[in-house]
Amino acid sequence: MRLTTTDQRLDRIEVATTALAVVASTGLYLRYRHPYLARGVVGDIAGLAIASIPLLTRRRRLRHEALICLTGIGAVYATSMRWPLRFPEPVWWSAIALALTAYVPLRRLARPRGRQAT
Repeated sequence: MRLTTTDQRLDRIEVATTALAVVASTGLYLRYRHPYLARGVVGDIAGLAIASIPLLTRRRRLRHEALICLTGIGAVYATSMRWPLRFPEPVWWSAIALALTAYVPLRRLARPRGRQAT
């Protein structure tokens, strides 16, 4: 299996990993609220930055984008970052909205060349 693709659609396994990431992240937010949100957004932004690299350099998207972001969140938690906790929730909701507003159009750079997406 390739790590990148030009296909905009998620395959079945990507849908499953996206659902897993959504359920895990939602559950952790509901349980821990602000501490999870603050660190989670930092991890999400790191994941989106990593996912942007092949889009900008090769016009291909990384597969399993949500899982990459969830891994970013785990990495932030592993470092025990405390500075994100100083900012209130509206800052973090705004930050993730801005990050997604930048990433979603960037994701459209992944375009199939020729007849078949790989």
